[in-house]
Amino acid sequence: MIDFYERPHIIHKTINTYGMGESSIAQKIEDWENNLPNFIKLAYLPSLGKVRLRLTAKGTDYKILSKAIAEESEKLVPLIGDIIQGTEDDEVIEEVIAKLLTKKGLTLATAESFTGGTIASQITAVPGASAYFKGSVVSYATETKVNVLGVPQELVDNFSVVSEQVAVAMAKGVQKLLGTDFAIATTGNAGPTKGDSDAEVGTVYIGIASPTNVFALKFTMGSQRERIVQKSVNKAFELLQKEILKM
Repeated sequence: MIDFYERPHIIHKTINTYGMGESSIAQKIEDWENNLPNFIKLAYLPSLGKVRLRLTAKGTDYKILSKAIAEESEKLVPLIGDIIQGTEDDEVIEEVIAKLLTKKGLTLATAESFTGGTIASQITAVPGASAYFKGSVVSYATETKVNVLGVPQELVDNFSVVSEQVAVAMAKGVQKLLGTDFAIATTGNAGPTKGDSDAEVGTVYIGIASPTNVFALKFTMGSQRERIVQKSVNKAFELLQKEILKM
């Protein structure tokens, strides 16, 4: 007699989230996680300002697994829908922003300091970016912030080049300079030294200018230079998307 072994199916679904840490997400979805079917497991995969939630279903009936994993994913929407940015096979956030700006006929510019043009690079990697992206000023040096973006020297003297006030002035400056609806600005200390500011390594400010508002928020992004930059880029996109959705 021959026994036939039916190999189990394994289905993965990864949900991308931005703007909330792993522990905070875990608190919000604790009851949902505790009530997952026993054949579905959840893994938290944090990475540079975002957390990927990977669901894995394992069993012999593919249809049952597929239906269950889809249903459980949908249950997350009312719990953390405001931070869900799609699934692994979906668009990245800069593609989502591209579609929003194009659909609404809005434009964008960036003023980058410590991020060194990384935001602009990721924006222009999306085909068709010229329809909404007008350009970027990589104002790495303090004098460039003052002479090109029009950041008042007294703001730098009074508050430091790494400050909320300077980030706001940068965002307003590049918005005016390039005549756009929206602008992103970054100023911070990615290390390894403090440079022109006394701000601790990892301290960053991200400014967002919209047609009706301008603001800047402070973040602490750790101590590793590459991680500081990429986490800040992800956060800038997240903040921008929220502002576009208000229009």
